[in-house]
Amino acid sequence: MKRNGKRTAIALTIGMMLSATNGTALAASPEIHPSHIASATKSEEKLPKRATQIVAALEKLEPALKALTKRTIVKSESDEKLLKLYLRSPESNDMGATVVFDSKTGELFMYSASFPIWKQGEIATDKVILQRAENAVLELLGADKRKQIGSPQLSNAVEEVDPEDLTDPLAIYRLVYYPTLINGLELLGIGPGIYVTTDYAGHLLEVSSTPLNLSGAKVPDPKTALTPEALKKQYFTPERLDLGYVLEGKDAKPGIQYVWMNPPYIDAVTGKQIDFIQGTEIAGDGKRNPDNLKRLTLSPKGEPLIVKSRADGEKVVASLFGVDTKKMFTQYNTGEVDDEFIHSWSDDDGDEVSISLDVSTGEVIGANNWMETKSLPVPLSKEEALKKAISVIEPYVAKSSTEWQVEIFDPYKQPKLADWLIELNEGEGEEGEDTGIGTYTFIFHELHDGLPVFDRCYWMSVDIESGQVLKFIVNLPEIEGTLPILKPSVTEQQAAEIVAKNLPVKLSYFWPNYKGKEAPFLTLVYTIDKSKGWPYVDAVNGTLEWGEYEK
Repeated sequence: MKRNGKRTAIALTIGMMLSATNGTALAASPEIHPSHIASATKSEEKLPKRATQIVAALEKLEPALKALTKRTIVKSESDEKLLKLYLRSPESNDMGATVVFDSKTGELFMYSASFPIWKQGEIATDKVILQRAENAVLELLGADKRKQIGSPQLSNAVEEVDPEDLTDPLAIYRLVYYPTLINGLELLGIGPGIYVTTDYAGHLLEVSSTPLNLSGAKVPDPKTALTPEALKKQYFTPERLDLGYVLEGKDAKPGIQYVWMNPPYIDAVTGKQIDFIQGTEIAGDGKRNPDNLKRLTLSPKGEPLIVKSRADGEKVVASLFGVDTKKMFTQYNTGEVDDEFIHSWSDDDGDEVSISLDVSTGEVIGANNWMETKSLPVPLSKEEALKKAISVIEPYVAKSSTEWQVEIFDPYKQPKLADWLIELNEGEGEEGEDTGIGTYTFIFHELHDGLPVFDRCYWMSVDIESGQVLKFIVNLPEIEGTLPILKPSVTEQQAAEIVAKNLPVKLSYFWPNYKGKEAPFLTLVYTIDKSKGWPYVDAVNGTLEWGEYEK
């Protein structure tokens, strides 16, 4: 498992309709003949011609569906404009599928099948999953619909687990998302578009479409955007790049790189960096506050942060969070989830702590604290919160280096509010007011020859009110090694010029959102092209490269 890579891929989840279906029997298709509906069926509904074609296409894509011979057609109780076709196995209620159509046109609204229909074989490659999804979209939704959506985005494995037994995954999914196109540009974010879900062997579990409803929102003309050249001149500047080492660089070899300080989402009209949720400008235009970057001398003890048993986990939780799990919690769960081994402790009131381990080594790679705690008489200052963070990591830091750098992120402040956001906010908070998140976040990087080592870091957040550590993340290379002393052949200015010359930018639409409410307009945004991975400049060779690391 790559711990120095981007730990999250596309954050993609949808509601799965995997329960057994009910209804009265129909004869097997490829053709659905309403005359075969048993007398107990009251609706006597017929499928439009297009719907029968879709059923035939589904059975061609997934021949196992032909065995679901008990079939019923009914009108949707929630929407009379929809028809539902229930398919069920005569042998098992756990094997079923539902297909929902437009009652007039017969076009597909949604298809969903239960996981047990297929015996799981070999794990399908990404290429196979994407091809299966593409075939499903073309066969079930049509070429015209395909023209209205963008390039597919494939998720990592998404596991559905039994909350009572984390060791027993109920199912493992892969999700392919096709974003909606507006004026030929993708609408960013997970929302309107087409979703195709498969099991890990590539069998179709769900095909669904979320329609776009702009509700009168203004859509800016792409012609109003800055040109890519003008955008790059304004944004691709030296102060947005960091220089540092990686132990596992290209071809798993040590290197020295210029990388992005912050992932860029840039207003295509103003050229300003924006918050990806609210669409408002980020304070300082996303540039670092130099007062929040400090060099430290730590006293590392090099204690192993490894958990092999429940008792080991309890010691780590006590060290990180100051929690006695035996006294404070009544429930304990453990199990493997998505290549990580989880220990969690909880109670009936919703309090919980957990630690995540590398499955192969038992090393702690993350920990979370979701406990309600009492407030301190006086909230922590930034300096006190930093001392707390240092006291937590010092026992575990390797003795290889005492020189570290910490970057401090102040408690989140609500960005400057646009008029629409103030209106949606309905008086809840003034411009620049603290939103109440109330945490200091610290990222500690080991230093080598005075530069940070990007893939040797600890990430921690500390609650200001209670002084509690809330989150702890360890990001270390898979294989430890010795870093050489490397000298850049290009300056920061030259690195920025290399990026501007060679890195494509992508123009898209973005719909700002505040507390679940969309803005009355869309925004044009530029993002960098990450189709080949995360871009960086090799500081020795002076070339633009792509890798897994994202700062």
